[in-house]
Amino acid sequence: MTIKTRLISVVSWALLFVFFGGCAMNSKPLFLEYDAQGQPLMSKRIPRHIIRDFKVRWSKKAYKRNDGTGPHFLLSTDQRVIKNEYGPPDYISRTYLSRKGNYVKEWVYWEEGELFQFVRRNLIYEGPLTDRERVLILYGFPDDALVYQIGPEIERENFCYNTLFGTTRRTFHFVNGKCIDKNFLY
Repeated sequence: MTIKTRLISVVSWALLFVFFGGCAMNSKPLFLEYDAQGQPLMSKRIPRHIIRDFKVRWSKKAYKRNDGTGPHFLLSTDQRVIKNEYGPPDYISRTYLSRKGNYVKEWVYWEEGELFQFVRRNLIYEGPLTDRERVLILYGFPDDALVYQIGPEIERENFCYNTLFGTTRRTFHFVNGKCIDKNFLY
């Protein structure tokens, strides 16, 4: 086989995976709960493997600061409506796998305190920006995290950020996204 033939083969397989392999990943329903009128209920998506994802990232950044222009191509109707109303988002998250099995992308409007979540470019959640997201934007992924289920629909998360030499310098404690305690040790 020549190099050109191998390259064409690899590109062909990559295109098949993108167009047909991606369909299998996106076959999960966007909404799992509906109201009495049959309208979908928006619910916030949470990362599925939160502790593992924190430890295996190539970059510590959880959200990318938007340069003020993007996103500008391949926008869905929902995304265009939001961008026309609020302008371009201040921060955009990395795509992550949620506990409900969907791949989620988040748009954050810092000053307005708004968070929008999209699955396959469809709006699935619109709500307030929590303390948890604000800490992830400011400090990135923590060096260590503990997640506890302390009751039905009540979850506690502890984020620890370390210095260069491994001593803890910042810890944040959240209950359902709201910061209940923070310690700064220098």
